[in-house]
This record gives sequence, structure tokens and C-alpha cells, in this order.
Amino acid sequence: MLVQIEYVDRSHSNCVKYDAIRAKYGDDVLPAWIADMDVKVCPNMLEAFRKRVEHAVFGYTFRPSEYYEAIAQWYEKRHGFSVEKSWIVDGPNVMPMMALFINVLTEPNDEIVIQPPVYPPFFNVIRRNKRRIVENRLKRVNDRYVMDLEDLEGTLSRRKIKLIILSNPHNPVGRAWMYEELKELAQLCSRYGTIIISDEIHADIVYEPFRFTTILKAGLENVIVLNSAGKSFNVPGLTNGYGIVPNEKLRKLYNEALEAFELTTPNIFGALALQIAYTECEEWLRALLQKLRQNRDFAYSFIKQNMPLIDVPLPEATFLMWLDCSNLGLENPQKFFLEKAKVYLNNGADFGEPKGVRLNFACCPENLKKILESLKRAYDLLTRFGRDFEC
Repeated sequence: MLVQIEYVDRSHSNCVKYDAIRAKYGDDVLPAWIADMDVKVCPNMLEAFRKRVEHAVFGYTFRPSEYYEAIAQWYEKRHGFSVEKSWIVDGPNVMPMMALFINVLTEPNDEIVIQPPVYPPFFNVIRRNKRRIVENRLKRVNDRYVMDLEDLEGTLSRRKIKLIILSNPHNPVGRAWMYEELKELAQLCSRYGTIIISDEIHADIVYEPFRFTTILKAGLENVIVLNSAGKSFNVPGLTNGYGIVPNEKLRKLYNEALEAFELTTPNIFGALALQIAYTECEEWLRALLQKLRQNRDFAYSFIKQNMPLIDVPLPEATFLMWLDCSNLGLENPQKFFLEKAKVYLNNGADFGEPKGVRLNFACCPENLKKILESLKRAYDLLTRFGRDFEC
């Protein structure tokens, strides 16, 4: 069956990506930031929603056994790992679940490791829960980012670190971590009694020849996986998440907290979206990956050829691209491209790296071309006239 990926104009839909930014900066701004996509959801999912709407009752619901079976089968089929259904825990979404785990596994003022440049809510969830951040910064080696495990071991050996938060695949640098990397990380953390929380929300957006490897393959007792259908199937507004926690003690602590905060009732459409995504939308996902790969390749080649001072790694995963603008001599690259190119990108400072910006390429090719050409015009003027143009 031929599956079509349909791009859609999201203007005037109370959409954060377009409407919120244009309300603040003007209708001529081209948004290329927040991590959702400009595509319609899978038709099978839309049909399931229609049937649910026609029922016309939206009362309290629960997640049926088929929901958990869908998760287990998805991880086995897509990622080659057998998940026991008893390991699966519920939650409203990845970040609230992470906050709960932080609260049950650490105390105020405890230190938690993250690996910048990394997803901004990792910083927020640690600080807002009165914990302290310890950075284990990624290194740039041979055109890709890698973990600095030597630095991490030094940190773990000197300090009592209870948690490390892993972005897998990595947002924003687009790494699909290899088994060998994850195994070394898991062994290191096990040696020092550190638990790994692996955010695997981008697990299904990976481009061949690269492969996604779940942290579960590297160890079971000291790992927690958090995931959602939100990114891969473009339903982040239908809040729903799940965790995979092989360690029974950690599961018990989490489930007690989930009940204490009265977070056990699911969103009807969020739970339905995940079940349909994992059972009826694989062909759609395959077609989506082809479209995203075309956009990725176009954006990567365009930047390499036309803006060579911007250091951009080829994304192995995600629909996001990290642009290291250190060579441009800009204090604030995001502000510069907003003012001079009228393109709104994510600010690298929020990821722990002020000299970078993040580009979302999950939009229609025509819009992506406009965005890149606008960036190029500003880049050309900057490299021609220098700081005078920046001002």
C-alpha cells in the first residue's frame, strides 16, 4: 500500500511553533525550532480518533492490556529487545515522569549528570526540583559527537552521583548511540552505583545505515527508559508517556509517587494514539523517514556548501540539526538569525552551548528551502561585512 505523507499549513491553529512565535516577532518570521513536525498524522490514527469522537463520551479511561502488548511488541520488533509487560510503567509524558524519578531517587542538593549540548528541559527539571547539575560535555571527534567517558569516570569517582540523564538518540546533535558506547556507559555507572535515565523519545527517527540501540541492551538493573509516541508519530499535544523499568524496586518507588501525585488517569486520545501508532502505523513511519531523510540531506548539503563556517554534524537520528556557529564570532547566533534572516531557531544557550542553534527540518521542502536561503543571505552579509552587519 502506497502511504502518502501530507504536509500541512499549521498557521492559525494555536500552534506553538508558528502562532506563538509570530504573535511575538511578526508574521514574516520563519519558525524552524520546537520539535514537532508539519505533517498530518497517520490516516489509521486519524480514523481511530474519528471512531472515538463519534462515540461522543469522553469519560475516565484506562490503558487496556493491548496497550502494554503494543509497547512490548514494538520494542521487540523495531529494536530487537524483549520487554516484559510487568516492566512497563505509566505516566503523563516523558518529562513529568523524569521529574518523579528524580524526586524518588535523589534528595534536594544531590548532583545529577547531563551531557551538553542537550535538551533544555533536562536542565530545567533538575534545577526546579532543587537538584544540582553536573556537566559531562560531549566531545567532537571525527565529524561526530561522542561521550567523554574518561571525564565521566573522573566525576563519578570523585562525587556521589545517583543519576545520569541520557538523551538516546541525542537531542540536539543527532547521535544514535552505538551498543559499544552504551555498554561502556552502563558498566561505568554500575561500577559507581549510578542509575541511568534514558530518554528514548526519538528512538524511531533513525536513518540507515544507523540503528537505534536501547540502553536496555546494555544493562537492566541500573537503567530506566522513558518514551512516548509523541515525536515519532507527531502527537506531542496528546500527552501520554511510558517507562520501561526492569528493576522492581525502582518501579515500586515510581508507582507509589505516581499515585501520590494522582497522575494515574490517562488521556483518552494520548493512550489511543500510542496503541494505534505501534500496531497500525509502521508503514506510515517508514514513509515519513524517507521524507525526513530527504530534508536532512538537503539541509546538510546546503549548509556545508553555502555556509562552511557553520560546523554541522550529519544527524544520524531525530528531525533536528545542530549548528555550531562558534566560527562566526557571534555573541548570540539565535538572535542574529532572527533579526537578520527572520528565521526563528532554538537558542543554543538553552542547550548549554551559547554558540550554537538548533534547526528543525521536519517541514515541507519549500519552507525548508526558504529557511535555508534566508539563513544564507544573513550568513553572506556577516562574512562579507563582519561585526558591522551584526550590529
